[in-house]
Amino acid sequence: MSIQSQAPPALSPSQRYLAGILLRLRRLINQSVASMLANREKAAMQFAKGCGDTRADGGDTARDARHHRTICIPGNSFNSRK
Repeated sequence: MSIQSQAPPALSPSQRYLAGILLRLRRLINQSVASMLANREKAAMQFAKGCGDTRADGGDTARDARHHRTICIPGNSFNSRK
C-alpha cells in the first residue's frame, strides 16, 4: 500500500490576500526586532567602550570579586549618590 502525498488545496483569493498581509506583517516585525537588537548591541558597545579607570563623566569602576572581573559604574546611574 503506497501513501500518496497530496498538494495542499489552492487558496481562495481572500486567503491569498490575507496570507500576503500576514507575510508583510511578519517581515515588518522581524525588521523591527532586528533593529532593536542592533541598537541594543550598539548601546552596549558604547557603554563598554566608555568604561575605563577614570572617566570624565564621573563614572567609576568596581571589582566583582565573585566573577573576578572589573565592572563599570556609569556616572549618570540612577543609583549614584554623589
